[in-house]
Amino acid sequence: MTIREIAAAAGLSLGLLAAGCNAPGDAPAKPEEQTPVADKPADPAAPDPFAQAVNFECDGGAKVDVAFDHGAARGVLLRIDGGAAAALAVDETATSGMVFKDAATKISFEGDGLQLTSGGATKACKFVSRSLPPPTVAGVIRDIRIEDAGSSVEMKVGEKISVSLSGVPTAGYVWTAEAPPPFVKVSEGPGGATSSAQSLPGFTGGNHWEVLIIEAVAPGEGEIALVQKRPWEDKSDPSDERFKFKLKVK
Repeated sequence: MTIREIAAAAGLSLGLLAAGCNAPGDAPAKPEEQTPVADKPADPAAPDPFAQAVNFECDGGAKVDVAFDHGAARGVLLRIDGGAAAALAVDETATSGMVFKDAATKISFEGDGLQLTSGGATKACKFVSRSLPPPTVAGVIRDIRIEDAGSSVEMKVGEKISVSLSGVPTAGYVWTAEAPPPFVKVSEGPGGATSSAQSLPGFTGGNHWEVLIIEAVAPGEGEIALVQKRPWEDKSDPSDERFKFKLKVK
């Protein structure tokens, strides 16, 4: 996903593959004993399905995390009090609102809150907003943020840095490099939500993270100037928002 895309989605699918074979001869070969999936260590490289989850606090203190579009189509992953994830499918019979359920649990969204039914009890849950960090870029030596404006950065030929800024691509404005110096190559990186509220059903607009990747291709020293403008506008306006820092490549 690029900075011009306003939503990010990650998919997680879990499956089991069982295999058996018969050895030639009079008796079948004894199948290898499979380690239960629950006993296998989690893959540290696997993305966290709840990284962009919507969070709720329920009456009585329970905490609920909901990750959309994970597992099954039009489904969610649900986690209660940090426990195991459960896949809930959309309730096609629901007459109003968004409802997801499995054999033991049901959630129904009401505005920016939800109702949780589990273990025979129903609780009202309030949405809790949290800020989301910018998406990470593999292989960069440093991530530049808005607080680094005007600073001096050093890097070597072949190295990459990222610049993560908040913008409003939903209004057509994106961050782009303004006349970048010839000793760097600027490319578009990933984008993502700045707040967990942007994952709520029906949420539109809002600021989004935009990431640009700057690669040093030759020695040089100069200023990196980024401007926030509409991509189809050939010229930027003096009133457009800008972000600048100094860069030295050795």
